[in-house]
Amino acid sequence: MRSFLAPLLVILALPSLSHAVEAEDTQSHGQFVANAVEGYIRPEFDRFAGTLHALDGEIETFCAAPDAAGYDRLAASYRGALQGFARIGFLRFGPLIEDHRLERLLFWPDRKSTGRRQAQAAVRERDESVLRVADLQEKSVAMQGLLALEEVLFDEARDALLAAGEEGRFRCGYATAIGENLTGIGDALAAEWRDRKGYSALLLHPGQDNPAFRTDQEAASQILGGLTTGLQIVRDQWMRPVLGKGPGRPKPLMALFRRSGNSLAMMDAALRGLKDYMAALRIKPMLEEEWVWMDDSLQFELQSALKVLGEIKPPLSSAVRKPEGYGKLQFVSGIIEDVRESAGSQLAIALKIQVGFNALDGD
Repeated sequence: MRSFLAPLLVILALPSLSHAVEAEDTQSHGQFVANAVEGYIRPEFDRFAGTLHALDGEIETFCAAPDAAGYDRLAASYRGALQGFARIGFLRFGPLIEDHRLERLLFWPDRKSTGRRQAQAAVRERDESVLRVADLQEKSVAMQGLLALEEVLFDEARDALLAAGEEGRFRCGYATAIGENLTGIGDALAAEWRDRKGYSALLLHPGQDNPAFRTDQEAASQILGGLTTGLQIVRDQWMRPVLGKGPGRPKPLMALFRRSGNSLAMMDAALRGLKDYMAALRIKPMLEEEWVWMDDSLQFELQSALKVLGEIKPPLSSAVRKPEGYGKLQFVSGIIEDVRESAGSQLAIALKIQVGFNALDGD
């Protein structure tokens, strides 16, 4: 397993240099938080809302006149929405965790396949309540989001949708309700992050009267925690279940979004999002001389993970059954764990930030 101790020892062994980072180049924890909010969080939630509107529009277009070309466009827009979610799903604080929005978008882990079974039952029994958005919102969160939509649109559902018979029309009605529900959630998330008096104000303006953050350092801890949480999600919730109990014993059926063939696309989008998130933080000006190497090193490791992940031929559920595919996924998982450990310990120390509560605690 790769380690960050080696480069650290090399740096510490070098002669002490004169102050390479001048005082005027240093950055406060407050600016660190502002970089995250303005440089990544707000624009990414806006983009995610846009992908959901695009998906909703393709559902409507396809269902009005089902054909193979329209189905392919629908599948592409669905992938775009999943990739959009992967880029914001690790920001598990503020608007995303209010009103069960995270679970309504993606109910995962779903160890008992609750969402799939409930969506299947709704289609089989022609439960018309799922065709009405207001009624759907009152049902289990597992029936409302992207994973339920996969069950309604993909795998064996494709033939029924293209046949445009009774089952296909029902599936279209259910998909239409999910699409409308998703756009409502996406719009609310984007609006709340844009609201200058909303949650972002708590992050950007800590103080004694702030119910969430007393200091810039506390707010910065929340921001850095998003990075470590995201890395843990990809490794522990998306990769490790598929790796199973070791080489020769994978569990390909545990791959998230395998029915639509989007498992690898989700992982790739999440890692690219985390890499862009870290770049938006602009951590280098905050690092003292002996820690400056960490910014480039962590970015290099994430880029290496993306390169190897890109060498795995989709679908993941097939690739992981072969030694080469399994080995590559296992290697990527190891890189992610190294980056997570370094970000949560060495980087946190270097930034003078204490990473506290993990959004995945209890999962």
